[in-house]
Amino acid sequence: MKKKILQVPVIVGKGSGQFFLEKDVKISPPSPPIYKIEKIDKWVEVYDCHVIPGKVIFNAFLWKNIAYKTVEDVHDGIVNGPIYHATFKFPFGGFVEIDPIGCDKVKEGDVAELLEAYVEGEKDFLHGETYCKGVKVFEKLLEKDVIKVAFKVIRKEHIPVICEEDKKYCGKEDKKDDKYDKCDDKYDYKDDKKDWKYDKYDDKFEKRYDCRGDYYAKCRGFYK
Repeated sequence: MKKKILQVPVIVGKGSGQFFLEKDVKISPPSPPIYKIEKIDKWVEVYDCHVIPGKVIFNAFLWKNIAYKTVEDVHDGIVNGPIYHATFKFPFGGFVEIDPIGCDKVKEGDVAELLEAYVEGEKDFLHGETYCKGVKVFEKLLEKDVIKVAFKVIRKEHIPVICEEDKKYCGKEDKKDDKYDKCDDKYDYKDDKKDWKYDKYDDKFEKRYDCRGDYYAKCRGFYK
């Protein structure tokens, strides 16, 4: 039996938290003001996190890409204009309480891994009213977002394991008999006539010739 030590990551805690983020952004100028919001894409990027006793502290960005309609021309009540986009990056940060798994407490030196980070809910308010060719448009956007962030905490531990060695045997396999534990070309099988049967020939090899005229020795079977 051989003993080996494995280094494995062990989860010692998990936790999640909710964060409220509010930002008021100005759309124009130089971009034209908003006539109507067409689509909003959003995602959360956690770029830094560290473990302190019982908690994970982090820094992140909330990204938002807004596609909106603009006013370029109005004729007979028909509003024409291209679609613009505006991309925002809002920094935020905080900490998440970590619930320990088992008896181990989260401590410095452990490693935090992000499980999920996303916007749970949002509300956008257009304000800063103005008019473009007689049509009401907006120059400001108030963002209110609820963001969820979840972490797990990993600790590297050393676990001893016992491995069984594979043994090779020549001829007969008998784990109880040590004399068959190793293959030994010098082992004299004739000394163990009780366990082995021999051919009636005294010489355990016979000479055979190949097509080139050279001979080779072929072992006659030594099997029970």
